Amino acid sequence: MNSDRPFSSWLQVIIITLGLVIAPTLALAQRPIGIDVSDYQSASINWATLKNTYNISFAWAKASEGTSSGSGSGGGNFPTYNANAKAAGVIIGAYHYARYDLHAGTSGATSEANVFWNAIKTYTKTDGLTLMPMLDVEASFTNQTKATITAWVNQWCLTVSNNAATAGLKLKPCVYISSSKAATYLDSTVNQWNTDIASWYSNHATAESSAQGAGTPIGGITPWTTWQFWQYDDQNVAQALTTGDGDIFNGTLAQLTNNMVVKPLGPVITTQPVTITAVEGANASFTVAATGSGTIHYQWQFNGTNIATATASRLTLTNIVITNGGGYSVALTDSIGTTPSSTAYLNVQIPLVNAAGSIVAPTGMVNWWPADGSANDIFGTANCLPQGGFYYAPGESGTAFHFDGSTGLMTNGAANLAVPWTLSMWVNRQDSPQTSAILMSDGTYSLKLEQYNGTHQVGLTILGVGDYVFSPAYTVPIGTWTHLAFVGTSSGTSLYANGIYKGSLTNIPLPRKFIGAAYITSSAKYVDFMLGSLDEIMTFNRALSASEISAIYSSGSAGMVRAPQIVSSLSSGPNQMTLKFKGQTGKNYTLYSSTNLIDWISLGNVANTLGTNQYIDTSATNDQEFYRLSQTY
Repeated sequence: MNSDRPFSSWLQVIIITLGLVIAPTLALAQRPIGIDVSDYQSASINWATLKNTYNISFAWAKASEGTSSGSGSGGGNFPTYNANAKAAGVIIGAYHYARYDLHAGTSGATSEANVFWNAIKTYTKTDGLTLMPMLDVEASFTNQTKATITAWVNQWCLTVSNNAATAGLKLKPCVYISSSKAATYLDSTVNQWNTDIASWYSNHATAESSAQGAGTPIGGITPWTTWQFWQYDDQNVAQALTTGDGDIFNGTLAQLTNNMVVKPLGPVITTQPVTITAVEGANASFTVAATGSGTIHYQWQFNGTNIATATASRLTLTNIVITNGGGYSVALTDSIGTTPSSTAYLNVQIPLVNAAGSIVAPTGMVNWWPADGSANDIFGTANCLPQGGFYYAPGESGTAFHFDGSTGLMTNGAANLAVPWTLSMWVNRQDSPQTSAILMSDGTYSLKLEQYNGTHQVGLTILGVGDYVFSPAYTVPIGTWTHLAFVGTSSGTSLYANGIYKGSLTNIPLPRKFIGAAYITSSAKYVDFMLGSLDEIMTFNRALSASEISAIYSSGSAGMVRAPQIVSSLSSGPNQMTLKFKGQTGKNYTLYSSTNLIDWISLGNVANTLGTNQYIDTSATNDQEFYRLSQTY
C-alpha cells in the first residue's frame, strides 16, 4: 500500500526510473485485476485507458490517514480519482491508513473510523461502482500484540459499518495486511471482514500471470479461512501509465460486482425498541420507528422466535406474567432488504410477598440476582446483561437463569470481592458438552461447576496457575436443584452442598464479572459455557456460618424475605403510630399511609442498617389508618 512510502518526490523518481514497462494484457483475466493509488500518483490518471487497454476492473484510492483526511493525509486526490474512475466504469473504493501506533485502543480506532467516514460518505453510493472500503494495516507494530491489533481492527471496521448502516448502506470493510503480520497480529475474529492479503512476487514481469495461476496468496491467509483480494505485487500491469500496487480479486467479474460493492441496507431504524420493567399483571409495549423504500413489514420476535400476528410497528403485551420476561426484537423488511433491530428486554417484577418458611436475608449482602424475570441485582448495583443462548426457566424459587451450554452467559462488570466473602446459589446442572463449565469468573479466577478436562467435579481455576477440585471430590447431580455455597477466607475457599460442608481449597477473591462462562482476554473469546440453570444468586462481604448456610438451604423454594415485614404497630400517643419492621439489612424502604387502601401518601424513606427498625408516624389523625412498606431498589 502506498503509505509505506512517505510522500517524497525522490522515491517517486526512483520508482519511475526502476519501473518495468509491462506489456498490456489484451484479454480479460480469469480473475479481475486492480490497483491502489494515493497522492503519490498524478490526479490525472487516465482511467479509461486503465480499463479498456489494461483491463483494470477495480481500484482503491487513499482518503485518510490517522485522524487526517484530504491533501494532508495523502488522500487529496480521492474525490478526483473517485469521479474519473466511475466515469470510466472502474469500480473504486476508499482506503484508510491506520495509525494505531498513534491512536491506541478502541477509542483511537473509533476516532479514526469517524474521520474516514466523514471523508468518504459523500462518495459512498449504491451505484454499483463503489467498492468496499479498506483499512490499511501496516504502520509500526512496535509494542503491539495480537489482542491490541485485533481489537483495533475490529472496532474500526465495526464503526465504519455502523456509520454506513445509519446512512442506509450495507458494507463490509476489507482489511489490508501482509501475510506474515496477519498471522502474527490478528486472530480469527477478523473473519467477519473482507481481506486484501499483501504477498508479493519478486518477478514483476510474471507477477500477474503467477497470481492468476495460484490458488491462494503465496504467503498464506491466516487467520482468515478464505480471501477476497490479494495484493500480489508492488507494481501493476499498467506501470507504464501510472504507478500503484497490483491487486487481484478471488472470483469472477460478476462476483466482484455482485458481492464487493456497497448496497442498500434495507429499512433504516430511527428509534430502537427499549428495555421495559413492569409489574406482573400490567401491560407492556415495545415500539420501533424506521424509514425505508415503499411499505415496511414488521415481524416481532421473542428470544429469537417469531411471534404470530405481531406484525406492526408496536407490540403490546397484556396482563404480563413472569414467563413473558426475555428479549424482544423486530425484523423490518422493505423492497430492498431486511434490517434487524437491537434486542430490548422485558423485566417482569413479581409483587413481593412473604412466602411460608422464608427467612430474612443474612447481613453483609452485596448482590442478589433472584432471576424472577429480570437479570437485575435487587440489592446492589451490578445489574446483569444476558447474552447468547439465555432464557428464563422454572427455578427453585420462581424462575431461574438458564444457560444453553454454548453461547449463553451474563455479564455485569462487577469487580472481585476480597476475602472474606460468600457466594450462595441454587444450581440445576445439565450434562454439558463442554469439558469445563463455569459458575462465576473474571477471566483469571473461576468457580467451576464442572472442572477442566471433563471431570464434572466442582472446583476452582486460577488462569495460568492450575485447575483444582475439592477433596473429597464432589459432583453436582444432574437434573435436580442443588444448593451450593462457596465461602472465601484468608485460609481457603470452602464448599457447601445442600448445607453440608464438602471441603476446602486455596483462597481466591470472589469473581463476579461473568456468570455462566468466562471471557479470556489473551485469546479474545468466551469459554467454558455451562449447561443448566442458576437461581437466587447472592454474594456477601463476610463468611457466612455453617448454620446460616444451612438456613438458606432449608428455606428451599420459599426463599428469603425480599419484601419488608411490618411486625407490630402501636398507638404511642395522640395522632401518633409507632411501626416496627424487619427486612433486608442495609436496604432503604419507603413507608406509605392510606385511609382507604386506594390513595397512598409517602411518609418518606427509612434506612434499615441493622435488619430491624421502627418509624413513628406523628400525623395519624384518622380513626382508620393503613400502612405499607416497599423496598427502594
